Amino acid sequence: MFIDEDEEVIEIELYAQQFKWTARYSGEDNVLGKANVRYIEGVNSLGVDPSDPNAQDDKVVSELHLPKGKKIHFKIRSQDVLHSAYMPHFRAQMNCVPGMVTEFAFTPIYTSDEYRNLPFMIEKVNRINNLRTKKSTELVAAGQPALDPYTFDFLLYVIKFVEHHTITCK
Repeated sequence: MFIDEDEEVIEIELYAQQFKWTARYSGEDNVLGKANVRYIEGVNSLGVDPSDPNAQDDKVVSELHLPKGKKIHFKIRSQDVLHSAYMPHFRAQMNCVPGMVTEFAFTPIYTSDEYRNLPFMIEKVNRINNLRTKKSTELVAAGQPALDPYTFDFLLYVIKFVEHHTITCK
């Protein structure tokens, strides 16, 4: 997670809650506003300090979009229990603990479309869809709906250690 002081990065907070992830992008100032669980109330589900000027331009989203070739600095928090943020296609995994901020950084080198068009990924998707086609034939014969074709997307898996749940976020 090496970040030089003068290096340009995009600051993103990942916030783990039971059965969901929320992302908060730093705004135009590229500084995340302060947050604390004491501020969680009503629509402020991340506990962002409403009096912090750096928080005024932060953007809260449920789907991540990362630019290719730009270093991303993740700050990860958990509201309730120990969670693990797992991004298998980036070979990245980080645990988050309530009351602490864990951090890591990486630079995406492919867009989703570029990754989908890599020869090994085309072959993999074709194998998966051949299996889905065969299974769909069985399902339709049994009066059930066919399976939709598989399309690759980068994913963020959330593993909640207390109850052994896995949740997926695109």
